[in-house]
Amino acid sequence: MGKLFGGIIGAGKNSFIGFAHRAAAILRNEAEFKAGVFSSDPDRCLQRGLELGIERDRIYNDYAEMIEKENNLPAEERIDFVIIATPNSSHHSMTRAFLEAGFHVISDKPMAISLSQAIEIKASQEKSGMVFALTHGYTGYPMIKQARDLVNSGKIGKIISILVSYTQGWLSPLINDPQAFKTWHLNPAISGPSCTMIDIGIHALNLVQTITGLTPEKICADLNSAIPGNQLEDNGTVLIKFNNNMVNGLLHASQVSTGEGNALRIKIYGDKAGLSWDQEFPEVLEMMNSDGTSTIFKKGISALSKDALKASNFPPGHPEGFICAFANIYSAVFKAIRCIRNNQFPCPGGESGWDFPGIEEGITGLSFIEAILKSNRSNEKWTKI
Repeated sequence: MGKLFGGIIGAGKNSFIGFAHRAAAILRNEAEFKAGVFSSDPDRCLQRGLELGIERDRIYNDYAEMIEKENNLPAEERIDFVIIATPNSSHHSMTRAFLEAGFHVISDKPMAISLSQAIEIKASQEKSGMVFALTHGYTGYPMIKQARDLVNSGKIGKIISILVSYTQGWLSPLINDPQAFKTWHLNPAISGPSCTMIDIGIHALNLVQTITGLTPEKICADLNSAIPGNQLEDNGTVLIKFNNNMVNGLLHASQVSTGEGNALRIKIYGDKAGLSWDQEFPEVLEMMNSDGTSTIFKKGISALSKDALKASNFPPGHPEGFICAFANIYSAVFKAIRCIRNNQFPCPGGESGWDFPGIEEGITGLSFIEAILKSNRSNEKWTKI
């Protein structure tokens, strides 16, 4: 059916997340990049665009120029979608502008820096009919799809409690030397009203929501900062009530956990079995049985669900990781874009629907963040979401 054409905002030379987006989008030869904005500095923008093989006249200085000039191209030449891989504060304005101009949007999380902004994006998406996807990349792992299947099939029984933690150590040097380096994550004007919770805490929440289908209803939050002078939190813990107070949850997120890399870990306990998964060892899912034994699921084996098998790119024993998980999200998004482009209504989803995070997940995440901030300021035990 031919490749989809994409553009990207971000993807500077030192951008880890920009690389992840670019690599995942082209991994399966379903798309290629034709345009972009690669820096707020015109010279660096041009240099980076040329390094990535973008034609000079489609390397733009800002997103408004990109929208105008792309829409002036013949339909068969202009981009189909744009990836927004910029700091948080720019997501809202860019997303709305591209949706309203008729482009599908794939945004890095969070979708905005406030719930009100997220609701405005939803209105723009519904009016435009364009696809909006939010790259909670960890949901693309085969073992997350397997965990979801085990929950949905009743194998672990009624869920009793959930423990999820996301700990990193990259901000730890700032504890003893606040000038060790600069990062926009600690700047409220760019990061938004939160640092760690809006950066990684919502990943932890989204993992819970993806596997269990549960959304938080009440929370009790305790946030703090170990970095002197930090206006935002760099670690915190949240008690959560799910499903009419029937399921208890505990979420811990920290970016000052000295020595940690990218430790996203989840345990889900049911009345028949429990599940345990660790992002740093993503190809293994443990189901802890009531008799004390464990059932180990590995990526690619025939015992997996259809969605988990479909998400496995290589045979058993051949490692795959973060980029492949991201690529699974992109493939699902591209399928949706093709359906809309080809007027295939209703658009047929996969076994689990479209199987990528979108508007509703973004709104849930920002509702959660605002409730956490409110709870942290309050003397009340529980805060409704």
